[in-house]
Parts: sequence; structure tokens; C-alpha cells
Amino acid sequence: MNDKKYVIIKRNNQIISLLFHGNRLLSVNAEKEEGSFVGNIYVAKVKNISANINAAFVESEPGLPCFLALNEAKSPILTNRRYDGRILAGDDIVVQINKDAVKTKQPVATCALSLSGKYCVVSMGKPGIAYSSKLSAKAKARIGEALKEEFALLPKGIGTVVRTNAKELEDYSPLLEEWKDLTAQLKELAEMSIHRTSYSLLYKKPSDYLLRLRDTYAGQYEEIVTDDKDIYEEVTEYSRLHPAFRICGARLYKDELLPLHKLYSVDTRLKEALDRKVWLKSGGYLIIEPTEALTVIDVNTGKVSTKKEDEETFFRINMEAAGEIAFQLTLRNISGIVVVDFINMRKREHSDRLMAHFGDLLKKDPVKTSLVDMTVLGLVEITRMKINKPLKEQLSQL
Repeated sequence: MNDKKYVIIKRNNQIISLLFHGNRLLSVNAEKEEGSFVGNIYVAKVKNISANINAAFVESEPGLPCFLALNEAKSPILTNRRYDGRILAGDDIVVQINKDAVKTKQPVATCALSLSGKYCVVSMGKPGIAYSSKLSAKAKARIGEALKEEFALLPKGIGTVVRTNAKELEDYSPLLEEWKDLTAQLKELAEMSIHRTSYSLLYKKPSDYLLRLRDTYAGQYEEIVTDDKDIYEEVTEYSRLHPAFRICGARLYKDELLPLHKLYSVDTRLKEALDRKVWLKSGGYLIIEPTEALTVIDVNTGKVSTKKEDEETFFRINMEAAGEIAFQLTLRNISGIVVVDFINMRKREHSDRLMAHFGDLLKKDPVKTSLVDMTVLGLVEITRMKINKPLKEQLSQL
């Protein structure tokens, strides 16, 4: 029986994507039904220049102001005049949105245009070849050697970043083809833009859930299930247009008596994914407390019946807790600084084994995660790169 499913539903004006392995929920992502502006490329109108902060305020759409740092605006594309080293109020400038609005902060725009694929990212203003930090030195050397002749033909002013997904390739032709396609698309977009008027949308990024389907490692799911006809048609069309991504076929679920969100107990699963208490199989449990500055995770013995100072039991619970914590970081998309308070152990050997085990688990995280150290008080410090909003924020509208 197929037990690796990607379930996509609409709930409360959000599109929710859930990755299941059997009965276990591995990841959740939620996005607004209308989508995000991040990644879109526009001919924006410069409304005013703020010299004291070396920034411009531009409108990608009428009434939609964005912040543009001028120190990052190297060789911008102006469509109303030739660029002479200045950006002036009234100019029409090509920008890409790279950050959504946050609370009182406006969306952030950049002139360094980029297009992202499954295996690489091509960008203007950042020439040369770079590699994802998640790729090993051997993988970087192997890819660089295999494609050195092609990369030598990189157009002037366009750079490439090889993504982590490239490590799954044995034959690098998909990476090469994608690189050529994205480079040609970016050049064509830049050339076309000078003939477009202000507020023109030059490029619309695909929906986030489609990009997650594209970027998920091979074998993570074997079937896509949705009960929404629009999503079904969008996935089917995206898969048809991009056969190289090898996206599995979608199935349109139809059962009015048992809706898809009920079949997979989505509401219950989401509640569990946000619960501050997580039980371990051993009877211990975790307390996960997000704060303004960091996330604190406390490991407790819970229902485990132990003798006082039972070192072996504490070690066993801590080892299980390490696996669950690594899993929860991904599930909840926790980022920034994380402090873990494991159960105190007296033997240095146990602490060393725990840290080695925990470090190995964190290396498997698709997001860059670093095990910093264990403090003199026995607290373990972790840092995790922020790629998306924490799950709690994503689901705040539910």
C-alpha cells in the first residue's frame, strides 16, 4: 500500500500541504490562497528617495509601496531612461520582491533579479559560481569538474548557485539543462523589460506548494492527493510542463461523506503539531516554548519510573528526545536560536555520545542547522536558518 502521500487541501482561505509517511505527519506548510508576492518581478515606479537611509520607496503595483536599499541597486534596469548612476523619483525600475511585508514593515525589493529551479539559481549582479552550504566539499568538486566547460560560458553579469538538490544527481544533464533554460529566461526577461510600462508584472513565481513538490527529495512522496479541482489541475499542468522534475501524478479525491481533511484528521494533526507538550515513546516528554528571542525545549522524564540518579534511563530518554527534537524542528519550522535542556547526566561518555548522535541527526535537516555547543550548565545550543515562517505563524489564521 502506498504510504507516502502529499496531501493538499484548502482551509480558511489557506492552502495547506501535508507530507505523510504512513500515519505520521512529517511536514506542514500553509500559505494564503491568493499567494505571496515574493519572487515576482515588476516594472516598479520610484515614488521617493530617502537619502538619510540610502533607500528608495517604489510601488510594484499602484498603492503597494516596497522598500529598496540603494546600496544593493547595482546596475539596475531603468525602462524610462538610460541609467547614469542615479535612481530618481519618477523612474521606472525593474525589481523583484524578496521579502513579504511583516507587521508595520513594507515588502522588500531588490534589483538583483534571480530565477530559481530545482537544482540551481541564476541571478543578475552576482557573477560567478557558488554552492549551497549543505553540499559537501566532494559534491562541490565533483559538480564543478563535471560542468567546468559549461560554466565557463556563463554570460557576463549572471551568476549561478548550485542548490542542495543537485547532490541527488548521478547524471548532471538535468542541472545543465535547467541552468541553460533559467539563464536564457533571465536574459530574455531583462531585454523585454525595457519595452514595458510601470506596474507591469514581468514574472510571476509559481505557487509555493508547487515549488515544494518540485524541491522535495525523490522518494519522499509517491502520490499527491487533493480534493480541490483547481489545485488538481494546477499540479497536473505544472507536472506536464516540467517533466524533468518528475512530480508524481495527482489524484482528485471525491467523497462528500468523508472529506479529505477528515480522512487525514487534519485539524487534530495541526493541533498536535502546535502543542507545547510532545510525548516520547519511553514515557518522557518535551516542552517546546517559543519566546521572542529564542525557542526553549525542555526534556522531562514524565511517566518513566526510575530510581534516583538512574543514569542509564536518563541517557536512553535523552537519546530518544534528540531524535524527536530534530523531527520537531523540521515539522514546526523552528528557526533562529534553540536552547535544549536535556536531563542532566553524570557520565561524560554519555554526554559525548548524546552530542555526537544529536549532531548527526541535525546534519540531515534540509535547512542549514548547526549544533553550537553544550554550556557548562548542560544546555545545548542550536541555530537554524530561517527559510519560512514558523508553523505557528503560518497557521495563525486557522
